[in-house]
Amino acid sequence: MAVNDEMRTLFQEEVMENLAELDGALLELEHSPGDMDTVNRIFRAVHTIKGACDMFGLSTVVRLAHDLESLFDQVRTGWRCVGKALLDVSFAAKDRFSAMLANGGEDAVEDHELSARLKDLLKNPDLPGDEISAPESAPEAAAPSPPPAAAFAPAPASAPAPATGSGQTRTWRIRLAPSDPGHLGKSDPLALLDELRAMGELAVRCDLADVPDLALLSPQDCLLRFEALLAVGETAVVDANALRDVFCFLENPDDVSIEACDGCAVETSANVLGACPAAPPPVAAAVPSVPAGVPAAPPAAAKPAPASAAPAEAKKPQAAKKEAMQSLRVDAAKLDDLVNLVGELVIAQARLTQLASGLAHPALTSVAEEIERLSNELRDNTLGIRMLPIGTTFSRFRRLVRDLSSEMSKSIELVTEGGETELDKTVIEQLNDPLVHLLRNSIDHGIEPPAERLAAGKPETGTIVLSAEHAGGEVVLSILDDGRGMNPDRIRAKAEEKGLIASDVRLTESEIYNLVFLPGFSTAEKITNVSGRGVGMDVVKRSMDALRGKIDIQSTFGKGSRITIKLPLTLAIIDGLQIKAGEDQYIIPLSLVEECVELPRDEGTQAGRGRTIHLRGEIVPYIRLREAFELAGEPPAIEQVVVTRFEGERAGIAVDEVMGQQQTVIKSLGSYIGSIAGISGATINGDGTMSLILDVPTLVAAVRRAAA
Repeated sequence: MAVNDEMRTLFQEEVMENLAELDGALLELEHSPGDMDTVNRIFRAVHTIKGACDMFGLSTVVRLAHDLESLFDQVRTGWRCVGKALLDVSFAAKDRFSAMLANGGEDAVEDHELSARLKDLLKNPDLPGDEISAPESAPEAAAPSPPPAAAFAPAPASAPAPATGSGQTRTWRIRLAPSDPGHLGKSDPLALLDELRAMGELAVRCDLADVPDLALLSPQDCLLRFEALLAVGETAVVDANALRDVFCFLENPDDVSIEACDGCAVETSANVLGACPAAPPPVAAAVPSVPAGVPAAPPAAAKPAPASAAPAEAKKPQAAKKEAMQSLRVDAAKLDDLVNLVGELVIAQARLTQLASGLAHPALTSVAEEIERLSNELRDNTLGIRMLPIGTTFSRFRRLVRDLSSEMSKSIELVTEGGETELDKTVIEQLNDPLVHLLRNSIDHGIEPPAERLAAGKPETGTIVLSAEHAGGEVVLSILDDGRGMNPDRIRAKAEEKGLIASDVRLTESEIYNLVFLPGFSTAEKITNVSGRGVGMDVVKRSMDALRGKIDIQSTFGKGSRITIKLPLTLAIIDGLQIKAGEDQYIIPLSLVEECVELPRDEGTQAGRGRTIHLRGEIVPYIRLREAFELAGEPPAIEQVVVTRFEGERAGIAVDEVMGQQQTVIKSLGSYIGSIAGISGATINGDGTMSLILDVPTLVAAVRRAAA
């Protein structure tokens, strides 16, 4: 890949991350419109997108980002309240960014209507009656007037600068003099000063000497000259390189100068900087370094930094470098290749263990055991790298619920739980589409309109709870809504009407609910943008089968529904228990196994679904693997029963022999064989033979249905 292509790939990844951050922050701001930390997150995300696009010459995106950035700067400075118009145009701008940058921004086309909406809002700081609530720092007046030119204060802060603490501080002098024409159409110098303010205590002087008469003034040129003093605490990792990063998007690097000024005094009691001995006196038009209404502290006497500060400062660049090395970006394809190699290593290790066991050579056995230990650790660490919190997927759906509820004139709140639950990256990637279909189904068919909810004695706002938790070797996802629920009689009638089932077939309530997963099934009266074509839930079922997952529906008519999804933690490598029945070998996932017990022949003669064994006073039903798979031959005199636990119950599987535990590399059966009830995949043994991996819950349920 060429260097240019690599840079563009990194640019695309950075932009996508910031767009996701922007989307999430906008949703948070909608619920907490007075949270200035969220406002600042939005501002930083837009500013980063603008800077990155400017570096690649994407002027169309830069203009849109600049207007949105200016809009949120008005919120930060108290000129604007957070309202519906602001949020709507912000969401529209975020969607437009995504569309413009889908192909790296090469085909970006300006949306003139959206640009006009942004500019209208910029001209009207507060629209009457539009406020959700005013920011905490905003005055009570409906629309504060822009400050006069004489009182102009650059880079006003929405909150006091963080205190540097009682430790030794270091001071930097920064001079910013933008020189390129049209600078204000590119990067806002006040935004750059705000980034400095976030690093410590900042005092700013503004020189207006180069500003011409109004008739000669170009509104796109920045003729202001800023001089700032930045004091950072001893524990802050801020050096000259970190400061230069703030100004990395300037076209002319000479527009900024940065130098240490450790002789400058700090008046920590008032949280403002004192006068810098080496700085020139303020010009007549200089502005105070503190917001209006806050009394400035008198300048403190200059004093040199203690000698002990020098060694500590010398270590800061190393500390910054160490912090930057804590994480790195890795191509997902390389990670997939690593997992495949670990899988091949596991198979080779199993072969080595089998050879060592057969030869009974002490030295070889010792090496085989050591390699097995290292292989186990390497497998766990590699799979751990692939594990991601499922909350990264949950966050995408908040916007989906917001947009669909608005489109359908419904009031819906999405509650997420268990976002820290980790799942394999591959599983998470394939979960997006099925979860989208399930949420759209809950919003359209489940949650009622506000008037219908109030008439039923429910709150006007419906609630959808999306949760995740670990349960043994699985992750359990749940989508719960408090809507109208499912009517089993209507579902059956629709299935019969569409010819999906016969009218005389007997079905349990659970089986009736599962009819919604049949291709072509839909209870919608008309086709809309959301439902009615009968393909959504079919997609969900096929996706669950591909992930070796299970899906179940529970519902109470008039009260709501719960859809439960059970997924394996990983699709790559698991610990398994190798068993034998007849001449064939099988694998049971070790996460389901509780214990193994012997079954004498006289106890194994019970027939049908009545087979049980007694374990310490508890009766446990079991099935025989030979009968389930119709294997030829007679069972041994003493069989083994592998006791498993799943879905809250215990069940045994009678086998000829328990061969022992082994790492199992999961292989798909392929599209030619397809899905087989009771089998979830296959693996290659150390001797080159193949073992089928049992899907225990499905196998036990199938045997019980056949014996009923």
